[in-house]
Amino acid sequence: MNLDKIQVDVLKKMAAALNVATYEAEGAAKLFLGGKKIKTVAVAKEGLAKAFDEAIRSINDEIVNNLPEEIIDFYNEFFSEATEAEITGEAPVAAAADPAAAAPAVPKPVKEKKEKVVKEKKEKVAKELSCFGHKVGTQSAALDELLAPGNPISLDDLVAKSGRSLLGVKGHIKHLQESRGLKIEVKDNIYQLVK
Repeated sequence: MNLDKIQVDVLKKMAAALNVATYEAEGAAKLFLGGKKIKTVAVAKEGLAKAFDEAIRSINDEIVNNLPEEIIDFYNEFFSEATEAEITGEAPVAAAADPAAAAPAVPKPVKEKKEKVVKEKKEKVAKELSCFGHKVGTQSAALDELLAPGNPISLDDLVAKSGRSLLGVKGHIKHLQESRGLKIEVKDNIYQLVK
């Protein structure tokens, strides 16, 4: 199969034509693929080419020559392969009694192995943390530094000096109490760390 030379839009056109191609049998038009369809949308070129080749090979030998000329020409140009005898110049082997044994084996495609890309690991840099374990430079660390001395501070001051919203400040204080085990007293919206 000359996959490199096949244009995707032409391959899709031929697959679509094969999907609707009919032949005359018993006075009625019948589909070559018997109602099965080759998927032509959202499929890679390789997958479409493989499906097209398999569909052509699945058509009964008695009717395959009744395919439209454009499909036959396309298939012969891009999909038919020289037999091993033609390549080596040897005489063809006598036909076997079993038609399945006489059929040429279809070579399996060889998958190319991709080289593994090794990503460089970044060195972990120790981050500076606040007294309660939050990364310095964050709003959480600013709140930690405001509460750490143990001096009373109002909720409004915590909001203004930390840059966090009212709910953010209350959520952080709850986090410090539950996750860090700190005791913070609240009286009339005045917060104080109890050591």
